[in-house]
Order: sequence, then C-alpha cells, then structure tokens
Amino acid sequence: MSDSAAAPVTDETGQPPPPEPAVTTVTAHFKLVFISVAAITLITLMASLYIGIFVEKPTEATKSAMNTCSTLANLGFGAMVGLLGGKAVN
Repeated sequence: MSDSAAAPVTDETGQPPPPEPAVTTVTAHFKLVFISVAAITLITLMASLYIGIFVEKPTEATKSAMNTCSTLANLGFGAMVGLLGGKAVN
C-alpha cells in the first residue's frame, strides 16, 4: 500500500488542521416565519409611536392601545431573537 493515499493528520506546522465551519441552512419556512414576525413587530411599533406622538389628549382606551402595541413590539423582538438563537444552535 502507498502512503500517498492517506490523508495528512497535521499541516506544515505540525498542528492538526482546523475543523470545518458549521453551515446553517435557512429554509423557506423559516424565512416566512421570521419575516412575518418582523413585519408584525414593525407595524405594532409604528402604531405605538404614532399614538404616542400624534394623539394630543389620549383617553384611557388610547393609552391601553399604545401599551398593547408596545408590548406586542417587545414580544416580537424577543421572538426574533429566539428564532435567530434557535437557528444558530442547530
């Protein structure tokens, strides 16, 4: 048998070769979910900002709507971080 067919265990410096980088694939389903969450997050954030800026004398219902939109924007941001973190772990 020939030694030329064997793969080298070390490189020129005597160190083992670096490991192959992990590849994360992004499926169409993941893109759809992520873009949907991002769109809903941006819409609720813009709605919250619009109510906060342009409503001069907010009623209790207006304040409640602004707080709901703000909460949904925060939850959407958390969902996006969770989706990206989950994808990075795979």
